[in-house]
This record gives sequence, C-alpha cells and structure tokens, in this order.
Amino acid sequence: MGGHLRLPKSELRRLFQSGQARREPAEVAVASRAVCAWIARLSLFRRAAHLVAYVAHRGEIDPAPVVDRALADGKTVYFPRVVGPGVEFLESPPQDLTPGAYGIPEPRHGRPLDRSALDVVLLVPGLAFDPAGVRLGRGGGHYDRVLEMYPHGLRVGAATESQLSPGLPRDDWDQPMDLVVTERRLLWSTARAGGHPGTGIKENLT
Repeated sequence: MGGHLRLPKSELRRLFQSGQARREPAEVAVASRAVCAWIARLSLFRRAAHLVAYVAHRGEIDPAPVVDRALADGKTVYFPRVVGPGVEFLESPPQDLTPGAYGIPEPRHGRPLDRSALDVVLLVPGLAFDPAGVRLGRGGGHYDRVLEMYPHGLRVGAATESQLSPGLPRDDWDQPMDLVVTERRLLWSTARAGGHPGTGIKENLT
C-alpha cells in the first residue's frame, strides 16, 4: 500500500496514463462489457430513476452498454458538460452529443440533474482507484467540484483491474467513490458512510 501513497499525484498520473495508453482497444472493450454487466445487476441501479454517464476517452471503461440498458428501462440519462473549471450534468440522448472541451462529446443543452435527487447513480471515470474509494483523476478537478454538489447520488468508479492501487494519496477536496467496479469485482467503500442511503448495502453478486 505504501508505494503509491509515497508518490506525488503528478508521478502517479504519468504512471497510470502510461499503463492506460498500452492497453489494447479489444482488451478495454471486453473489460467495459464486464463492468457494465456488474453495474446493470445492482439493485441500486435497477431502482434508480437517473443515470449520470460519460463518453469514454483515452482507454477509459466505456459505459455505453449500461447507458443503453438505462434508456431501455426508462431512466433519465445525463452527460457531463465542462463549464469553466467545473462540470454540469445535463439530460441528453447519446446521439445528440457533440465534441466539446478536450474534444470529448458532451451535451449542447438539456435539463440539469436536480441536486436533491436521491435515486441517481453517477458513473465516474478515473485514472486509478483504491479500495477506500479514493479516485485519481487527470488533475483538472472537474469531477471533484461537481460531485461535491451531489452528495446523495451513488458514486460508481468504473475501472479495469490494472487501474486499481492498494492505496492512493487523498487531499481534502478529493471526492471518494461509494463503489468501484472492475471487470472482476465490486469494491464497496465506507468513505462516505451516510452520504448515500444505499451505501450500507454491500451486494454480493459473485
């Protein structure tokens, strides 16, 4: 555990970005399907009325299959749009997304996600995660700022096993996940006990 904790975040980002760049697209596609299958089986996902997704970028887990499932189930789906130093979640069908900040497709417009919503699952990409739910992002702080505004949603980090670290450094402003899902397992965190009404439910889907 101590190895990654002793490294500065800048060095960790280079380390995990290098690993992400080496993954074959076919490998990521297989992992993405497995991660989405895990998420779709969660009772918390099945009961949710809202899903926050993202468009995969640079080898990230692709949530498209679980987005399709959510839409088929009648859930409202939102995608992030970068606004200045932050992000907002706007309702939008995937086909209406257009290239925005950093060339990543995002909504042009749409109804924002209600900050008081309880029945929402937020899928969150990242460079790395640890079992305590700590997330290493790309350094812009966009997700940390927006997640702070949605304390009640179930935060799900989507990752491959190679993106897991035994322990990551965490600053006061870093927003932890409730659950990290890889192609092999679910890692529930207690970092936000009380933050979401479902975080105390450790579903065993193995």
